[in-house]
Amino acid sequence: MMSLAKQMYDYYVKPYLGEKGQDMVEYALMLAIIVGIGWLIYQQSGIANSINNVFTNASNLMEAANSQSAKPQ
Repeated sequence: MMSLAKQMYDYYVKPYLGEKGQDMVEYALMLAIIVGIGWLIYQQSGIANSINNVFTNASNLMEAANSQSAKPQ
């Protein structure tokens, strides 16, 4: 009787649980690797300064446009 229950579990339940768990672990590992590589590139390339410059320039342009549009004509 015990072997029949084990056989049914192994045949019907285990494949689905094993695949779901394995897929989740694989996705988590891929995400961790991608985030790690992105973080290394971010740290090593000095891209933080470039990103800061882009937003600073955009802010300056928006302020200039606002001051031009706010002038009475």
